[in-house]
Amino acid sequence: MKPAKSGKPPKKSESGFNWAKVVIVMVCILFAGIMILSTLGTGWLVNMKPATNGDVAYIDLTMKDQFERPVFTTNQRIYNATLTQGSIIVIAAPFGAPVNITTPELIDPMTVFMPGSGQVSFAFLGPEYNQITAGLVGMKEGETKTIDFIDEPQYRRNVTPEEFGQMGGNFSEAKKGDQMVLGFTTSPMISADPNTTPQYAMRIVPIVEKTGDNITMDYGYSSADVTVIRLSRGSGSS
Repeated sequence: MKPAKSGKPPKKSESGFNWAKVVIVMVCILFAGIMILSTLGTGWLVNMKPATNGDVAYIDLTMKDQFERPVFTTNQRIYNATLTQGSIIVIAAPFGAPVNITTPELIDPMTVFMPGSGQVSFAFLGPEYNQITAGLVGMKEGETKTIDFIDEPQYRRNVTPEEFGQMGGNFSEAKKGDQMVLGFTTSPMISADPNTTPQYAMRIVPIVEKTGDNITMDYGYSSADVTVIRLSRGSGSS
């Protein structure tokens, strides 16, 4: 007599993992990725390339004083937050900066908005501008970095109580950390044309020290936070 056949189905492998299906899925994903990249062309490779000489970087910029307070920004959120804290700040639109291009000017005026005054001219110091444009080298779109400005002793000025009063300040009430809005000439005070009127630009200047005899103000700023929004490639870039 033949033994009775069992009604149970053949036993499956304990492992339900199907490597063939996995390989097929991976191939499909790879193929889809190649198709997407092909539709993008080579533009995505250009966007990944760091900024170099000849490019123009459109940037968001926030400059801070020696007390780490924003005093100049292109960022609306930072502008609003700084005003809420009771500090003085100006705001400008994001702008294009040529990468690693320097200016010989000591002061490079820039149009900004200042609360209570509307549109005014801001005294952008040439050495600070040059350090920012040099710092753009190697940055990519969307990247943010902090540029620490070189400490320039010549930007500090000691003033007597009388001189401080002539600037519109009150020596007895002034204290370290207070902010002053000062005007800086952007054209020669002595000109060949007697009808030339000197042009001025403003700058927010903090009091960094105070003694019984004088006040020390620092015209220079401490650092700048820079974000590259977009890069426009120069003719030498590819």
